[in-house]
Amino acid sequence: MKTIWIIDHYSSEPQYGGISRQFDFAKELGKRGYRVVVVASGFSHFTHKYISEKNIFVNRPADNIFYIYLKTSSYETNNGLARAQNMLDFMHKVLRCEAAIAKKYGKPDVVTGCSVHPLAWVAAYKVAKKYKIRFCAEVRDFWPRIWVVSGEKKPYDPMVLFFGWIQRWAFQKADKVIYSMAHGDKYICGELGIPRSKTALIGQPMDCERFDENAKKKELLPERIQEFISDGFICSFAGYYMTYEGVYVMLEALKILEQKGMPIKMVFVGSGQEKEGMLEFIRSNKLKNALVCDRILKEAVPALISQSDICMAHLEVKGHKEVYKYGVSKNKVNEYLYSGSCTLYGFLYKDDEVATSGGGMVFEPYNAFDLAEKIESVYHMPKDERKQYGWNGRKYIRNNRRVEVLADQMLKVLFD
Repeated sequence: MKTIWIIDHYSSEPQYGGISRQFDFAKELGKRGYRVVVVASGFSHFTHKYISEKNIFVNRPADNIFYIYLKTSSYETNNGLARAQNMLDFMHKVLRCEAAIAKKYGKPDVVTGCSVHPLAWVAAYKVAKKYKIRFCAEVRDFWPRIWVVSGEKKPYDPMVLFFGWIQRWAFQKADKVIYSMAHGDKYICGELGIPRSKTALIGQPMDCERFDENAKKKELLPERIQEFISDGFICSFAGYYMTYEGVYVMLEALKILEQKGMPIKMVFVGSGQEKEGMLEFIRSNKLKNALVCDRILKEAVPALISQSDICMAHLEVKGHKEVYKYGVSKNKVNEYLYSGSCTLYGFLYKDDEVATSGGGMVFEPYNAFDLAEKIESVYHMPKDERKQYGWNGRKYIRNNRRVEVLADQMLKVLFD
């Protein structure tokens, strides 16, 4: 039995609310007879709470799969020195614990280090070098490029130079570079000069069976949400309450629709720094058909969005159109498309999968009038025409994002 190690700081099993990409791959690869060891942080970036207080906490969610959570330092906000310390701590803990992990759960035959932050690449490379195995670098977010093009940092900021150096080093050292953004090769190969033969596009996987099973569990939704969505035309949002996620654009669109007397409801589930601002917007504009809630269980999200008529997403840093020109890697867009609802996506680039799949429509970012107009058009559509968006989205995901399909691609990258 071959053993695959995946080092991903922010991965977790679904019940802990983290990124489920590696869990989905691990589960599928485990079914195929591979032993998969996922090494992650025991401190959740999403809830800012510990999954476990143990120094090493191990779960076995399925045959051949081991989730190993290492206790790292904590932080209260997603910016600042405390988070940077958490990243360094994770790298050091991986290197300190890898021998014990290998002894108990199997030496790796291949190792993948997964960003968001690039120190996971450093840890994975050192493990690969020790065991003389293939090292794959997976990238889901182009740090430090995004810092610069979003205006957050200057090109010669020490952090930009440091992370830029690690990125180039990791991609050069890697046997394979896995990216999940549609046009990521234009950056990796075009701007960084990495040979195309070393790169592989593997998008976000979708466990369709798990989604379908969770969609039936309506009892997982808090009662106030169940009551709110029990009637009316429902538009839902699940994710971060951040300006670039378009939460105020959506509320502005609802204001326009309420002024027209349209019976449209919007429900928001998530967390983020804009929550209080959203509630104040609702109060000051006397909106009657908005509900803003805290995060819900990840397993409960399918039950919400599958009962919605429209799922809403938005991604753009205002005034910085270059940020997402290479595409994005968002799990929730997969879920939206598969939900059976129509997806409306505020995104600048029209070749996005929401539009090309026929599963929804792209609207102009930060344009509440455009969003309101598209919601109104979906509302007035004949039911069969509206449902066609959902059927198109489900078909697209099954053909292109189903975990069984992407696992075939992943195995070729890992072992061919």
